[in-house]
Amino acid sequence: MVARYLADLYLINKLSYNTILLHKSVVATLCNAEDAGQISSHKLVKHVLKSIALKKPVTHKPPVWNIDTLTSFLSSNTVDENNPFAASRHTATLLLLCSGRRVHDLTLLLVDSDHCVDDGSNIILKPMFGSKTDSDTHRQSGWRLLPNTTCKNLDPVFWVRKLIDLLKDRRDSVNCPNLFINIRGKAKAASRTVIAGWVKTVLTEAGIPVTPGSLRSAVSSKNWSDNFPLDEILSRGNWKSKDTFTRFYRREIVPASASNSITRMFNPAD
Repeated sequence: MVARYLADLYLINKLSYNTILLHKSVVATLCNAEDAGQISSHKLVKHVLKSIALKKPVTHKPPVWNIDTLTSFLSSNTVDENNPFAASRHTATLLLLCSGRRVHDLTLLLVDSDHCVDDGSNIILKPMFGSKTDSDTHRQSGWRLLPNTTCKNLDPVFWVRKLIDLLKDRRDSVNCPNLFINIRGKAKAASRTVIAGWVKTVLTEAGIPVTPGSLRSAVSSKNWSDNFPLDEILSRGNWKSKDTFTRFYRREIVPASASNSITRMFNPAD
């Protein structure tokens, strides 16, 4: 009877395997509280449960690409510092690689005195309201960028300063305080689509056939594999829920030969 009941839960009620196990435990306890194990270990019950488990096997998340590949490409790639497009796409990619935040969050970075503080060593960017996780009780933390003294191509402080100076006249012409502005046509804040397109060209040149949005999962998964504390990973990436990260974004990393230290160039700021 119990085995038939469990089979009906799957075939008729379409319940999940874990929910069926819960029902089995309840039924076994109610039938014989002192020896529920006899029902649970019955050969027919075990056979039905095994059949259900095999019918819907646990799906494993595919591995995510290794950001070491992108870090290696950026460190060795020649970038025209005085070319607005080259500097914009390099800076955008570097900031995503440092932080592990969303591409949309780059549209919230401003360079006016209220949102950008450069103390001569570090730069703190205070995003305006509008992140996916922003609400009445929660705001995205600031971006504290630290200098990389060993590799200019991987120095977010240098590239943010470069982009601020390079696009100053274009930015001032329309009083647009955004760090990222469009390169062609009338000056205006660069949209998420435009910035994602820039980053996509970098990924393509690096031989990495992925979407710009996958950087978020790749960076956070890499930090996890490098034994960063979970709270630090959540803070860096502006994760609102640890369950979202652990269930959907944390993945195994595809092996790569290079080592990665770029995330050390970024810290969340109050």
